[in-house]
Amino acid sequence: MSEVSMPRLSDTMQEGTITRWLKQPGDEVKKGDIIAEVETDKANMEVESFDAGILEQILVKEGETVPIGQTIAVVGSGQNVQKAAPVKTEATNGQAPASASQPVNAHTQENSSGSSNGSVQTGASASAPESGFLRVSPLARRMAEEHGIDLSQVKGTDRSGRIVRDDILDFLEQQQTKSAASAQVAPTQAQPIAQPAPSLATPQEGDEVKVLSSMQKTVARRLAESKQTVPHFYVSNEIDVTDALALRKQLNAGAGENGVKISVNDLVIKACALALEKFPDVNSSFGDGQFVHHQHINIGIAVDIPNGLVVPVIRDANIKGVRSIAREAKALVEKARTGKLAPADFTGGTFSISNLGMMDVTNFVPIINPPEAAILAVSSARKVFVPINDQPVLRDIMPLTVSADHRIIYGAAVARFLQEVKRLLQSPYDLLG
Repeated sequence: MSEVSMPRLSDTMQEGTITRWLKQPGDEVKKGDIIAEVETDKANMEVESFDAGILEQILVKEGETVPIGQTIAVVGSGQNVQKAAPVKTEATNGQAPASASQPVNAHTQENSSGSSNGSVQTGASASAPESGFLRVSPLARRMAEEHGIDLSQVKGTDRSGRIVRDDILDFLEQQQTKSAASAQVAPTQAQPIAQPAPSLATPQEGDEVKVLSSMQKTVARRLAESKQTVPHFYVSNEIDVTDALALRKQLNAGAGENGVKISVNDLVIKACALALEKFPDVNSSFGDGQFVHHQHINIGIAVDIPNGLVVPVIRDANIKGVRSIAREAKALVEKARTGKLAPADFTGGTFSISNLGMMDVTNFVPIINPPEAAILAVSSARKVFVPINDQPVLRDIMPLTVSADHRIIYGAAVARFLQEVKRLLQSPYDLLG
């Protein structure tokens, strides 16, 4: 008998949601067979079996979320096939869940990684499943401990009824509202009783409430942490891309009908990669009190998908040709929008680009993708009259803005980097060398 555990499918993954079982109890499983699909913080991914046999038990139902390392199915000889999936209890770090007869602590002790040591709370709660166990994410549990919250009083709103971070925040807001109301002096009969304004976060009649996907939760958490903990600063410039657009048109015309077409973003990727070679401090990261200067230049490209945002990575972009970058970028965008990204597709980035130029955007400032040092915002190119030899000439001008981490790099370094990007895009044939 072998256990199939929730795998770690990305560097930031802490949990996964079973979206579909491709095998059912009693089915034969071969080594390497895909048995389930999992939604992670990055994309929908596949779980394969590393052993052959018969799928005997499914321990986690479709739609349920569990931490990495938890057993989700059992593959064996077929003697213990269980057709009905049992009610799941939460356990992490590979430890067995507590039984209904075992006493449990009011609060669980967490290890240094922030994950639970296996104890779970009990008590009457709207978020408790049929087994009586409270299901709580590691982050929500930490927050509850920090604020002294009795988790049995919190209602879980995750798809499987689990208590998550937003439930703790809602509970704290409700307690603050109650405290403020009790502190007010009771009005006299002659005074009208003021009705509190409804909270914007409270659903009103007719509102549509959607549960966040694992990816959306992770994007929200990481961007909030980035904005709160990383000292952002911003440097902008305007680039004359008239010649770059002319070169792009020429290259695409020579590619023929079935050739790879080059986008403006492909030229920007190449320009940034070459500029990072010249200014390696921008190709750095910060973590655990130390700087890391990366030897490889791996450019992440922000891709908008229906249920979130992903940043697949083009590796070693500085040594790839523009057409190779275009081919790879197109493939990554397609994989992102069809949920087929593999872990290697979105890990290892050292610098990111967010391009909203196709959406008629005049300017914006992006949030840094930790632990990277910087991210570049690309806005729409516009035709503007500029003075050339004291005469107004119509040119294509494109605004760029770099958001940078002030712990790693400083204003002058970012300005010099952006000037090099500008020089390359205004001398676009240098991108083909």
